[in-house]
Amino acid sequence: MLSTLQWARDLQLVNMNFEMDSITVVDNIYGKMQSVSDYSAIINDCRRLITCDLPNFDVKFIRTQANKVALNLARDAPYYASLHIFIKIPSGISDLIMNELH
Repeated sequence: MLSTLQWARDLQLVNMNFEMDSITVVDNIYGKMQSVSDYSAIINDCRRLITCDLPNFDVKFIRTQANKVALNLARDAPYYASLHIFIKIPSGISDLIMNELH
């Protein structure tokens, strides 16, 4: 999450919502968790970015099962070395979208 927030800041993106399937991370970003660990340092960096540098950003929890399209896109993303715009929706993704519509 931290790397994603830093990437969005560096690209000067605005008004973004991020969805992730870790309720623990989302709760810790918006909660009052205080401890001294590498994990809490990363969470604090996420908080700082969201409150100071990215005020119009939001991180939300969504169950993996409810977001199979995003899960499959994220799984396929490492196979593309750079920005890739699909003219046609990949068949695996279009099948999922059609299943979610019914």
